[in-house]
Amino acid sequence: MACGGQSRLTKTTEMLAQLGVTEDDVADLRYRGEGNPGPTTVRTTDGRVLETTYLDMWADESGWELETRCKLRPDALGECADIAAADAWPGGAPTGEDDGFNAVVVRTDAGETLLREAVDARAVVLGEQLTPAQLDNFQPHQVRKKEALAHRYEGVAAAGVQPIRTIGLRVGQLGTRFAGDRSGERDGATRRMREARRA
Repeated sequence: MACGGQSRLTKTTEMLAQLGVTEDDVADLRYRGEGNPGPTTVRTTDGRVLETTYLDMWADESGWELETRCKLRPDALGECADIAAADAWPGGAPTGEDDGFNAVVVRTDAGETLLREAVDARAVVLGEQLTPAQLDNFQPHQVRKKEALAHRYEGVAAAGVQPIRTIGLRVGQLGTRFAGDRSGERDGATRRMREARRA
C-alpha cells in the first residue's frame, strides 16, 4: 500500500476530545472503511457510535502529526514492491464517497501475475489505464515529500545522523525539482534529529 504516513497518537486523542470521549471510552476505532473513504468511526463502551468525516480528520495536511520516520521515508509509494495500491482521488483528497476504486501500480512480472489472478478470481475489476501524471495528481503530498527528501537528508546529516542511503529511488534527481523552501526542509530535519537525540 502507498502510505501517507502514520500520525502520532496526539492526532487521535485530539479527535476523541472533539467527539467528547476519552481513550478509556473507546471500544473500537476505525480511521476509514465502511465506504470509500468512509468515516472515522468511534464505538464507545456504552454503545454510542460517533463519526467524523475523512476530510474533517485529514484535510489539513499541516495537522497530520506525522511521525518523523514518515517524513524521511524514501519509498512511501512502494517503488520497491512488485505491486502497490494507492488512493486515486484527483487533487489528493476525496470530495465525498465514491464507488471504492484505487490506483494499482504493477512493476514486475510477479506483480502482473498477482493482479491477473485477482482479476480472474473476481476480487478485482480493472478500470482505465492511468498515466504517471494522473498518479502525481492523485498523490500530490507524496510528490512534494519525495522532492523534499534530498534536502531533508541534508538536514539529517547536519545533525550528525547518517541519513538513509537509497539505490534507484531518484532522491537526488527529484530533489532538483523541489520548488519549496529548501532551507526550511533542511533545518526542520536537523531540528527533529536533535530533538530525538535529546529525548
